[in-house]
Amino acid sequence: MKKIILLKLGGSLITDKTKPYTARYGIIKTLSNQIKKALTKNKDIQLIIGNGAGSFGHYPAAQYNLSEGIHNEDQKTGFCIVQDAVARLNRIVVEALLKAGVNAISLHPSSIIMARNKKIAQFFLEPLIAFLSLGVTPIIYGDIVNDEAIGSSIFSTEQLFHEISKRLFKRKIRIDKIIHNGVTKGILDTKGRTIPLIRPNQMNSIKKILYSTEGFDVTGGMLHKLENSIRLAKQGIQTFIIDGVSDDVLYRALIGEKVEGTVIR
Repeated sequence: MKKIILLKLGGSLITDKTKPYTARYGIIKTLSNQIKKALTKNKDIQLIIGNGAGSFGHYPAAQYNLSEGIHNEDQKTGFCIVQDAVARLNRIVVEALLKAGVNAISLHPSSIIMARNKKIAQFFLEPLIAFLSLGVTPIIYGDIVNDEAIGSSIFSTEQLFHEISKRLFKRKIRIDKIIHNGVTKGILDTKGRTIPLIRPNQMNSIKKILYSTEGFDVTGGMLHKLENSIRLAKQGIQTFIIDGVSDDVLYRALIGEKVEGTVIR
């Protein structure tokens, strides 16, 4: 089987988080072209791509206060609006990939996942496995899903990657590596310098850096990414955090070249 790489296109990268429902079409096009170039260069890799929700998911989720589930009729409407918004961004990403020549297809988490008390209870993974076998590229995204205990739960792309990795491993399908493509050249120290390597036993010291570094959204941003990456590192899966817009950085990372960024292993 080909080497499977999980690639996240960060919500802060592909949308303008200061403006609701604003996609950065030029960046999405550039990333799509780099992905196509990498798949053409290296026929031995296969991607599962996940895009963040960015300004498409944050605003309606906050507007309807859906972080703790559904408790009134208005929030049922909000559930539908959030799902529609994140699906629209996913369609923008898929359209750009198709135009670049990548055989990309949407995989909607809300259609294949059931949650219970904010944890994934059921994950119907067969469509994803079938797409991989067919040789097309599945594109998932951060989504809101039905929660049989509290009505709804929101799962980030990082959480979905962790679940996919864990469940594919049980089926003897191994992930080669994970790449997070965001807006910083990895995880930065207090002086703004990239930390090149992080190991699981450094978690506590790195958390202190994140909390003291101005500009980080530690509740749902880089800390969340780091925590999920540490869990994956314990499974033997490396995670790379890069800024892959300029200079073909994403392309070079996908084909295995060394690029600036943080490696978690």
